[in-house]
Parts: sequence; C-alpha cells; structure tokens
Amino acid sequence: MMPSSRFMLPLLSISLILLLIAHQLDFSSSSSSSLLPRPPKVFVLGLSKTGTTSIGDALEILGYRRLGWADTRSRIMVHTWMNGDKATNLELSQLWDAFEDLPWPVMYREMAEKYPDAKFLLSRRKDEETWLRSMAVHVGRGKWKPYAYFYGADTFEGNQDTMRQAYRDHMRDVRAFFNDKPDRLWEMSIDDDGDVNWDVLCQIAQCPGGKPPKVQFPRSNTQATWERGWLDESRRWVEGWIVTRIEELIAHHCYHGEWQVFVKPLMRAIGSMYMLDGRRRMTAQQCPTSFGEFA
Repeated sequence: MMPSSRFMLPLLSISLILLLIAHQLDFSSSSSSSLLPRPPKVFVLGLSKTGTTSIGDALEILGYRRLGWADTRSRIMVHTWMNGDKATNLELSQLWDAFEDLPWPVMYREMAEKYPDAKFLLSRRKDEETWLRSMAVHVGRGKWKPYAYFYGADTFEGNQDTMRQAYRDHMRDVRAFFNDKPDRLWEMSIDDDGDVNWDVLCQIAQCPGGKPPKVQFPRSNTQATWERGWLDESRRWVEGWIVTRIEELIAHHCYHGEWQVFVKPLMRAIGSMYMLDGRRRMTAQQCPTSFGEFA
C-alpha cells in the first residue's frame, strides 16, 4: 500500500537529504590515523569568502578531520542552529577536528566553552571592498534565507551596505570576545603570501615537526574556478537554485510544521553516517556512545 500524500513529501525530502549525504561519502577502504590522539579542535571563524575553504583544505593536508561547506551536513547544521536547535550542533561537533564556513563563525562562544583547548582562527580579506567583490561574484545572484541570519539580508543585490556592516560587526564581536583570551585567537588574511599563512596556521594546528609542509598553501574556490563560461555558470546557478529552494522548504516544514517529529531522528542518522566514511573512520573509543536526546 502506498503511503498517503500527507507523508510522501517528508519521506521524499528525507530521502533526498540522505542521498545527498551518501553521495559525498567515500566508502573505499583507506588507511586511517584514527588510532592516534586527536589534536585540539580548530574553528575557522571567518565569514564566507575569507578563504575558509582554502584554510580547510590546508587543515586537511595536516591530517585534520574537517567539516566544510562542501559537506552537505554543513547546510543542514545551518538550519538546526538558526532554528534554535543548538544542542544538535554542539553534540555533532564531537565528530570533527576542524570546522570552517557557516554556521561555525557565529558559534564561537559555545565552542570556546565546550572545548577549552580549542583554537580559533579569524580569517579575513585585506579590506572590506575585496570581500564585497568576492561576495558579489559568488553569491551576488543568489537568494538564501540563512543569509539574513548571518549577513542581515537574504540576497546580496542592493544590500551591500548591510553586508559590509555585518562583516565589520562580526570582526569586532569576535575580537572583543577573545580580548581576554589572546592565546586562543589568531588572525589570517587569505590575501597574504601562502608562506605567511602556513606560518600562522602552524601556530594553531599541529604541523609535522612544527614546520609548514613543503606544498603551496591551498587557493580554493576562487573566482578563477568559477569562470568556466556562461553555459556552465548558468547550469550551476540553476542547480543551486533548485537545491536551495528544496532545502528551505524542508527546513521550514521540519522546524515550523508537522514534520518536527522527523528532525531529531534525521540528525542522529546524519551523525551516524559519519562512521561510514572510510576516509574519516573513527574508533569505538573516540565515538560518542550516544548522540543523546537533542534538545
């Protein structure tokens, strides 16, 4: 018997999320460093387009288990945070060593309390106008409700002043919070020379022998990687628009409608699927015994 139409949409939506996550998981067996003690966590607190992906790639080179924006689970955790389900993100943060991009830049207070030995890196651009130009290229045509939560407006077009102020306020607030904890916060301009950035990162992260690796500092998700012709750019924009609209529809019904019953089991499943990732397999001793009853 087919399920009623009342339940078809939430079931299909949950299936879509799980398929997106499964698409990202690498089930191939590979060597793992999970038997080694894990390093103190590193949280990248810079807003989007401040080099967060590049820094995440650099931390991955150093062997950190990293959660970044390319991971579908980050988008889901943005919505859990926005909708007041802080306990879920706090609990799931046990699973990784390094964190970048949304929602982590606004979670520094909670993460600093939960992980007293964690390090925090405030990434930035050389000036506000450079950041705004980068935002215009990467998110200028898009509309996403969480932007309003982080930047004060859900679209870039026509809201440059609002976003510029959000950038200023974020930098000020992070620096003020860590003012009496200077040994926990570092800053990095992604526009600096790569060697300089390695030097900064190796003051926070565990670099082999205490020295930067002999590779170039990553330059990821740059404007050059997006300039692939109007056809490819249009296709990517359409795909992003479809995924974003579906994501927002699911989030709205999950947190403000009758689907709330699905949210906590789904988040437990998402967290549990982490253990299926061959690249980041965890030992039983390192895994939390339970994801708990998320508040």
